[in-house]
Amino acid sequence: MKTLDRYILRQLIAVTFLGVMSLTLLMLLGQLFKELHSLLVESGAPPTIVIDFILQVVPFSLSFTVPWGFLTAVLLVYGRLSADNELTAMRMAGLSLWRLSLPAIGMGIVLSALCYYINTEVAPKGKSAMSELIMKAAIDNPKNLISASQGATKFDGVHLYTEGKTDDRLLGIHLYPLAKDGDKADAMGMGGFSSAHAESAKIGDFNQSTRILNLTLYNVTIEQKEDEGNIINRLTTSELPLQVQVPIRTKKKLKPGNHTNAEIEEILEYWEAIRPTNHKVMANYSTAASQQSPFPCASNLWDAAVTESKLYHIFMNKKNEGEFRTEWVQRASFACACIVFSLIGVPLAITARRRDTSTGFAIGIMVAALYFVALVFCETSRKSSGITPYIVLWIPNVLGIAFAIWQHAKAKYRG
Repeated sequence: MKTLDRYILRQLIAVTFLGVMSLTLLMLLGQLFKELHSLLVESGAPPTIVIDFILQVVPFSLSFTVPWGFLTAVLLVYGRLSADNELTAMRMAGLSLWRLSLPAIGMGIVLSALCYYINTEVAPKGKSAMSELIMKAAIDNPKNLISASQGATKFDGVHLYTEGKTDDRLLGIHLYPLAKDGDKADAMGMGGFSSAHAESAKIGDFNQSTRILNLTLYNVTIEQKEDEGNIINRLTTSELPLQVQVPIRTKKKLKPGNHTNAEIEEILEYWEAIRPTNHKVMANYSTAASQQSPFPCASNLWDAAVTESKLYHIFMNKKNEGEFRTEWVQRASFACACIVFSLIGVPLAITARRRDTSTGFAIGIMVAALYFVALVFCETSRKSSGITPYIVLWIPNVLGIAFAIWQHAKAKYRG
């Protein structure tokens, strides 16, 4: 029996490795085109960013390609054994189909454990690094932050929209201040403007130490409006220098997919601690601290605490909190895909009964696609409260195992 198990396992390992490598390459090419095309072609970022991107996207891709590649391997290997009548010979020797499936099931358990580690530790770090990579490249060369016809570029104190770009010149510039705590922003030093529009702008130098990007605006119209939206002041000038502060992002976005399980637990504990925070009282403490000369830094500490607390209160609404609390369930359910595929793949391979490898690959794509679509559909339950998402997220695995048992019963007399 050990000889047969090793014989099947060697083939499963080899084909799984090739399948995972091929699928990872395909996913990598798709991600490269989707995420980096605009940065490399339109913004002129250094090509070395591709290497960093690959190092981050490959571990993240494995959470999808390992189950998919393993299912394809099970279909191809057992399909070949069935087509060559090797399975028939083994079953004539008294081995049941379940017993012959043990090598695939054992390998599926090992791969599911690997996928769970990837989903909980490797993939979140990879996704977080991917989201930060483009911003890092832009910070190294802030001119890359501004590209033609993109959404708002958020600098410190101002939103900037552009309609076009040629070399170091921008066309159709629209600036809107970012108000803080209800006060009108004064990003350009003009007493709280409401909007500014320029026909064009020239990108100047960037000071790495102060993080200040210099722009020169041409044919500028500056507007100041009342709260009701009525224009109360308008100023035009042919040329206007502008300095914008490029912020340094030091924190991850508050998205469950960007955090490991341990980090999610810390975030939830922190959220429970600051949930009852009264921002008005904290602001009063900040004002009082600023008036105490022995502790000039106390006011800054209170301001930072208020800002952090407001960030969590804005983000952690009922929907997002539910996603954080059910993230570990979603990851565990998704990691069980290899076990489910090991159970489904063997009877499906016997049903195919062909040497044509394209048949097994096509079946693998179809089954994996249906399974992943079901998982994505069940993820919508994470918006619900209570125990519902904890049950619904396991439905694809339960249905997959039930389907596998039914297929094994049908394939009992096939070989």
